[in-house]
Amino acid sequence: MLTNSAEAIHVLAQSEIKVVSTGGELNKNTLSLQGRITKEIISRYHVDIMVMSCKGLDINSGALDSNEAEAEIKKTMIRQATEVALLVDHSKFDRKAFVQLADFSHINYIITDKSPGAEWIAFCKDNNIQLGVVI
Repeated sequence: MLTNSAEAIHVLAQSEIKVVSTGGELNKNTLSLQGRITKEIISRYHVDIMVMSCKGLDINSGALDSNEAEAEIKKTMIRQATEVALLVDHSKFDRKAFVQLADFSHINYIITDKSPGAEWIAFCKDNNIQLGVVI
């Protein structure tokens, strides 16, 4: 597993999962590693699936986030991934945020806690995005 999350590294240290850290500068607010070094390390790897969250989803703008530095790291990982899965709670639908992470052509899965409205269900179907609801 390749991660820039210090929290994930700590939790996974107790497991049998092989963990590769991206290195970089620690953002103390989010416990994530970011910056030029992080982007360079990510660019050396390919991942089958990138799992990420975001601050908002907008049908016209795509997946959005509030922190530009973190968004740049996520964009780099998206470029290195075969597939991209978004893990978002229901409050993220129809919510805008500061910076675009990805348009929906880069998203393969949206996994959420409640079924979104009919417009989102049709949008996902029309754009070949698998929508999953986990309770």
